[in-house]
Amino acid sequence: MFLCSCDQCRQITGSAFASNLFIAAERFEWLSGSNEIVAYKMPGRDISKSFCRVCGSGVPWASGDGSRMVVPAGSLRAEPTVAEKFRTFVSEQPSWSSCLDQVEACEGLPP
Repeated sequence: MFLCSCDQCRQITGSAFASNLFIAAERFEWLSGSNEIVAYKMPGRDISKSFCRVCGSGVPWASGDGSRMVVPAGSLRAEPTVAEKFRTFVSEQPSWSSCLDQVEACEGLPP
């Protein structure tokens, strides 16, 4: 799992980082709904934003060379089991997203 804080990942997710899993393209199969996917490819970069035009959910997208699928971790119904996690482009991480363990945590919306 890659937690990427690069400028492009922050812009495309609207968050402090993107959380993506990678899988070889030949091991990936759409079960249904692939005809409802819309993709935006960021010019000059191997980055994309794909989403379902029906519900707006972020969905997997193919890497620029087509060799792997990039799967947004938040799009999975179950918690993924991953061998390794990496934080990338930490030099571009916004200061407001560091030290989150020191921010008050609530089970739902605060009162």
